[in-house]
Amino acid sequence: MFVGNAKEKFFYHNTLLCLVKALQDQSTVIDLRNDSYVCGIISSVDGFMNISMSNVVYCDSQGNEYSFENMFIHARNIRYVHVPQTFSILTTIRNELTKTKQKIIPKKPVEKSRKAKKALKLHMETVASI
Repeated sequence: MFVGNAKEKFFYHNTLLCLVKALQDQSTVIDLRNDSYVCGIISSVDGFMNISMSNVVYCDSQGNEYSFENMFIHARNIRYVHVPQTFSILTTIRNELTKTKQKIIPKKPVEKSRKAKKALKLHMETVASI
């Protein structure tokens, strides 16, 4: 189940964040906005798509490569997350969202006021006469 505040849960269920979250513990490539890229294993993804990676190789725009044990990538610096070809995007999203479905507790129906009941009765009589 996804853990986070209400805003993070909204992003998780209404954006492709759930797909990136499904890539945890997978090796992938992330293109950054400064024309560099990072290859490594995604350790964790938070509700704003900030990504922590391990065993990382960072390649800058000049082609220089640097190895890091851990790296944190802020969401605003991400241009593109490469999804491995072994993943079926639609099934991965479905599986990730069904994993996090919560039980919806039905609410007790709201008791209508006398004025609302009278207006509804009048409306139904008008509709029936048409």
